[in-house]
Amino acid sequence: MQTGRTTRGEETAALERSVAAALRTIAAVQAERSAPQVRSARLRLATIYGVTRLQRRREREAGAPRG
Repeated sequence: MQTGRTTRGEETAALERSVAAALRTIAAVQAERSAPQVRSARLRLATIYGVTRLQRRREREAGAPRG
C-alpha cells in the first residue's frame, strides 16, 4: 500500500519537469513576440500608448493652477 508520500527523487524530477515546461512556454512566447506581425503591432500599440499618456499629462499641466 502506498502512503501518498513522495521521495526526494520524485520531487526533484517533478520540479525539473515543471521548470522545463515553463522554459518551453517562455521560449514559445518570445518566438511569437518576435514574429514580424506581432512585433509591428506591439510597436504601434506602444506608440499609441505613449502619445496618449503625453496628451493626458499636457492636459493635466494645462489645467493646473499656476503659482
